[in-house]
Amino acid sequence: MTLEEKIVQLTKETLVDLVNLRYDKLKEENKINDETAEFLHEVFQMQGTLTLPKSDEEMDIDVYEYNDKSGFGTEVRYLWFDDEESAIVLFCEAKTNVEKTEVTKFFIETIDA
Repeated sequence: MTLEEKIVQLTKETLVDLVNLRYDKLKEENKINDETAEFLHEVFQMQGTLTLPKSDEEMDIDVYEYNDKSGFGTEVRYLWFDDEESAIVLFCEAKTNVEKTEVTKFFIETIDA
């Protein structure tokens, strides 16, 4: 599995945890902090019930390396609420070891429309 595939897999797992309201698990894994969890919860309440896309093909995850080589960002375009695609994008960040063979830290950065 390539580094990019690992980051996509972490992003998918994180999205599944959000859909299943596993905020405590995400906090234990240091993928979110209290402030981010509260912000996500507020936005999700306004949008409806967070759901997964109907198929993996509809789950669009972009991975890009930062220009300064300090890590990678992922974007989930677009989140689904009540089985409908929305304009909300989930942004995550991955830090790696120097060799870029392992993810050393992965967390939700924010969401935006």
